[in-house]
Amino acid sequence: MTKLVIVESPAKASTIEKYLGADYKVLATIGHIRELPKKDAIDPESGYAMTYVTIPGKEKAIKKITAALKDTDEIILATDPDREGEAIAWHVSDLLKTKHAKKIAGKEIKRAVFYEISKEAVKDAVSKPGDIAMDLVESQETRRALDRHFGFTLSPLLWRLFPSNNHSAGRVQSPALRMIVEREKEIEAFVPQEYWTIGALLQKEEKIDAKLTLYENEPVKKFTFVSSTLVESATTKLEAGCKNGMRAASIVNKQIKRGPKAPFRTSVLMQQASAKFGFTPKDTMRYAQSLFARGDKGDGLITYIRTDSIEIDKTKLPLIQQKVVDLYGEDFLERRKFKNKKEAKNTQEAHGAITPVDINILPDSLKVQLSDNEFKLYSLIWERTIASQMKDAIFERTTIGFVPNSLPDLASFGFSEQKLLFPGYLLVTKEEVRNKKPPNIKEGDVIDFLSLTKEQHFTEPPPRFNDASMIKTLEEKGIGRPSTYAGILSRLVEREYIISKQKRYEPSDMGRLVSDFLNTSFTDYINDEFTSNMEDDLDAISNGNKSKKEVLDLFWSPLEEGVAKTGEKVTRRDVNPLRSLGTDPESNKPIFARMTKNGPAVQRGDIDAGDDPEWGALKEGQKLFSITLEEALSLFKTDDNILGTHPETLEPIIVRETRYGPVVQLGSGDDGKKPKYVSIIKGENMEDVDLERALQYLSLPRDIGKDPESGETILATMGPYGPYLKRGSQNFS
Repeated sequence: MTKLVIVESPAKASTIEKYLGADYKVLATIGHIRELPKKDAIDPESGYAMTYVTIPGKEKAIKKITAALKDTDEIILATDPDREGEAIAWHVSDLLKTKHAKKIAGKEIKRAVFYEISKEAVKDAVSKPGDIAMDLVESQETRRALDRHFGFTLSPLLWRLFPSNNHSAGRVQSPALRMIVEREKEIEAFVPQEYWTIGALLQKEEKIDAKLTLYENEPVKKFTFVSSTLVESATTKLEAGCKNGMRAASIVNKQIKRGPKAPFRTSVLMQQASAKFGFTPKDTMRYAQSLFARGDKGDGLITYIRTDSIEIDKTKLPLIQQKVVDLYGEDFLERRKFKNKKEAKNTQEAHGAITPVDINILPDSLKVQLSDNEFKLYSLIWERTIASQMKDAIFERTTIGFVPNSLPDLASFGFSEQKLLFPGYLLVTKEEVRNKKPPNIKEGDVIDFLSLTKEQHFTEPPPRFNDASMIKTLEEKGIGRPSTYAGILSRLVEREYIISKQKRYEPSDMGRLVSDFLNTSFTDYINDEFTSNMEDDLDAISNGNKSKKEVLDLFWSPLEEGVAKTGEKVTRRDVNPLRSLGTDPESNKPIFARMTKNGPAVQRGDIDAGDDPEWGALKEGQKLFSITLEEALSLFKTDDNILGTHPETLEPIIVRETRYGPVVQLGSGDDGKKPKYVSIIKGENMEDVDLERALQYLSLPRDIGKDPESGETILATMGPYGPYLKRGSQNFS
């Protein structure tokens, strides 16, 4: 009889089976095997009992596991060491106990946890298995219930209120969207402030650029000089005082140290990989997963990748320290122990920082085996780990204060330079640092004054979020966890709520409308405090200090009631109001900007006043909330939109935007005759439609014959999603 070991990944399964030998069979679940059904999944009346169904496509993996039971005397669940992994282990156990009780009669089901894919770690974990951590499973179920209820309760309201039904609200994604929208509003409201800096260009063997630090006995601050008038007044006085040279009034030498950063936790790894290599969080986790579980390629190269910890495993610490000595010598070794700021909130997530499994595997030895991006990430992790056990870099900073030789009480200019005395950990990380010998100047020396420099500046708005700054902010606010960071931004991009431009995020017009509505109507559920407290509650459940029912009771009914009340009083016009831009000077009709199901558009005419409005789609770069009247007027039908005339009817053929999307139009409507409209299919640009293509559109609908059975006419026609056939009231694509 063998022991059956169940893991998540097929890539891990083959490697682990080699480690354990012939007495073990290793199979994979390939992630989760069960999910909540779309309806009747959670019963609040029964303590939020949850019903599960098998995920389509997972029958094969389950069949393999159940088929292996007959030759097994013990089942060891070795899924990932986090909340989701614990839940998968429980689902397998529960499935076997409820559906295959006879097959597992008399057989133990145990839980094994390891944080790296190495022979030693795997064999050690399997040799002393424990039990499933049910508190952690309950925490995962609570999170799943929260997310399901939040999304399933709020999203239908969004579908009803906003154009198109590609909308969703998420417990974590909605606060993230709100932050991006708020930042955009800060940028729009920002008013630049002028300020000036003054410097002195001096000469002693080489040129020295000193900055004005004190003027007329007052420290020079950012907004000391806010206009050219103030600068001209000051520079006139300074020129007179400095013309006879500048005296070194003070020289201060100070030794400064810069220490290495802690080993990586998940969020910081994502931030660094984004800043250094331009990786998205999703990319970083994909490369990290490949380094963790290499499958047939051999042992895992790094420890478990989802962690809040910066502590190095105590068994690895002496090996890392010895590697420092081997590579750089005893003089570079600093035995450090980085400690987490707070205790791990649950035992299963109390594993260490992300480090190499074997510090002796140098990055260069893997260059051929790894992809370029995997190599970059492994090198980053290896360097950070080694550097953490190395001495500080030591610099000597020299600061010189210069005063005008003729008027020493008028002003003071500062200059500083630093030179590297001892590289320490920089020998590994190779960070760029300023390292220059200071000028050969003694206190009291008078040196040549060349000129004053003056430079105008303007304050800048806060930058839009990028991957690194977004993850940093989410972590600081306690929103989300390492396992969720990678998916938050990608989901918002997929929903088209945010747009990535030059690797920074700005909200789309639709994203802004949705966020403003949620922030106004459901602020209690998407503010930072609620989201952070909910994460703390989930951690408290995993630690046995709270229950699923206790947490969900405070959330479940109040959200349902809030959505019901909002649905009764809020209309589409409330959440998607017409933004008045002014009046068209030619037609005297009002001009509005609004969101349609095809995107942001401008409208000429008022439906409420009985007008048949004209429409124009916003161009790339134009925004619903900032487009001007002049810009809007240029988007409506002009002579440029007229492609020509129909060869038979001699009516004008026009391409134009409508509230339903771009169309080909036959007839102007000026003669009182209603024009014919045919939708341009999705994906085809209105600008690419020429007269020949327009005539093809206008040839539809076309009678292609009768149905031989029903006798009904069959028409070939066109809709916004492409060509289709129409028979009576039925459509066929």
